[in-house]
Amino acid sequence: MQSKKQQLFKIILTALLIALNLVLERILPSYKIWNQDISFGFLAIAFAAAFLGTPYAAIVAGAGDLIGSLLFPFGAYFPGFTLTNCIYGIILAEFIYKNATPLKILICVILNKVACSLILNTLWISLMYRGGVDAFFVVLVPRLVGTAIIAVIEFVVLLLLFSDKSHARKLLDKNLKKFI
Repeated sequence: MQSKKQQLFKIILTALLIALNLVLERILPSYKIWNQDISFGFLAIAFAAAFLGTPYAAIVAGAGDLIGSLLFPFGAYFPGFTLTNCIYGIILAEFIYKNATPLKILICVILNKVACSLILNTLWISLMYRGGVDAFFVVLVPRLVGTAIIAVIEFVVLLLLFSDKSHARKLLDKNLKKFI
């Protein structure tokens, strides 16, 4: 059973991670790779996934997308992208919470990129632009290369920061144990 202080700490940390996600995803510049943007907003979600667990990672991902879409829109809000972000956070947490081996990180990145980026986000894009399911493959093909490049970058960053052998993870584990 968690104490009230631990629960409060998790809520405050979740709010801070949502704010960090907004800054990294919407305020700092993103970089174009083919037809996709790369930003480092996934770091806030990964932190929640690694140290707080599944519900917190889903909340950071979903709330970050929803608030970011309302405050800093790139276009019309579409709830499918928020759902995809929540799924992304859930998958991330299921693979890297507490014990993140390099193999688990690799499987996580591949699963997230295929399920979330290539399938769901491509479907949402094709539906938003009234192409429907028929336009799915027209949208999918140009996204393949960008998604592959982003997957490699994400794998390396997650491996360096959140694997069970990572110095950064060991340091954070040691310092967060008294609060979580």
